[in-house]
Amino acid sequence: MDGLIRVFTNTQRGAPQLSGTAGTLLGVLRACLVDGYGAVAATAATVSGGIATIALPQGSSFDAGAIVRISGATPAALNGDARVISASSTQITVATTAPDGAASGAITVKMAPADWQEKFAGTVGNVGVFAPTVPEATGMLLRVDDTGATNARVRAWETMTDANTGQGPIPLDSQVSGGLWWGKSYQANSTGRPWWLIADARGFYLAVDPYSGGRFTIFYAGDIIGYAPAWDYLISGNTSDQTSSSGWQEGCCGYSYRGTSNNPFYLARLHTGMGGSVQAVRVGSHNNGTTTAYCGSSGYGIGTYPNAANNGLITGVLEVYVNNVLRGTLPGLLHPVQDCNGSGIATGAIVKCTDDLAGRSLLALRPGAPAPGGTFGLALFDITGPWGR
Repeated sequence: MDGLIRVFTNTQRGAPQLSGTAGTLLGVLRACLVDGYGAVAATAATVSGGIATIALPQGSSFDAGAIVRISGATPAALNGDARVISASSTQITVATTAPDGAASGAITVKMAPADWQEKFAGTVGNVGVFAPTVPEATGMLLRVDDTGATNARVRAWETMTDANTGQGPIPLDSQVSGGLWWGKSYQANSTGRPWWLIADARGFYLAVDPYSGGRFTIFYAGDIIGYAPAWDYLISGNTSDQTSSSGWQEGCCGYSYRGTSNNPFYLARLHTGMGGSVQAVRVGSHNNGTTTAYCGSSGYGIGTYPNAANNGLITGVLEVYVNNVLRGTLPGLLHPVQDCNGSGIATGAIVKCTDDLAGRSLLALRPGAPAPGGTFGLALFDITGPWGR
């Protein structure tokens, strides 16, 4: 497990598009988790002092910070996944252990997937089942039914024998009949909608803006940083179609919510391993006591950004509880504890950290109600990694 954090978004070259059309969410998940995308043949590659400069056709480059997969090169040490150090329209540079000199071979570069696997691929129309491949993972499987236009229905399973049959559903039908809802678009049409996917080898965040209004709903599926490793798989989502809502998004990881009535976060089991799927609540570690509050909004924390004493952006983790038992925290996600709506920090901005997060970079996304007029928040994702499980 390399610990590299993969960041994908709809504006990258070769990225699949998400819309209110059946199958488009599966296309995004397959590309990001399993296959990668944007493959291009390099025109030359040279190594000097541990840095490889890879020449690419005009307009076929990758963004600085992207994790790319290099293949087909001789020497073989140049192959594998690497973070892009610098980029122009015609070349990228990456760190390498390959010796100095020109590389040869049919060298290909693409966006590196998170190296998950798709089980039972191609057997059931617009249905996919995804799971991590690393042995450290809990081994739970994520089933995505993308036969609908504006929403996909999602559920995790402890085990599955085919795309429609399994044991240990998360959530149970008694909790959310038919599974959770992941919104794609508020309209059933082919209009592309903004999305981000941030992943490591054991979990991922999917952020979708179904209204193209700058407000993302953020879902999570995968292992948390927890205290019961065999049962610390968590999935979040909505309990109904909320793509046109102007209120709180139930399953959004971008806000803190202390109650259970509108908190569709589900863990595989109790920490004891007994029973089946259990509902969890998520609470920002600096939540000021309000029942619901978007991270980085006026209802969340301790004041406005920047903090007067140090001109700083102050953050905290999102904790996960079951029956008042702390089960752990969501990996790689930080909530600003200040009101950041006047901060000027926009979706896609990269925040360079200091103090206890020195050396790390955080990707900013603005969560909120999809429909115009809803509240904005600010969520931050550690894209340096690893996420510390």
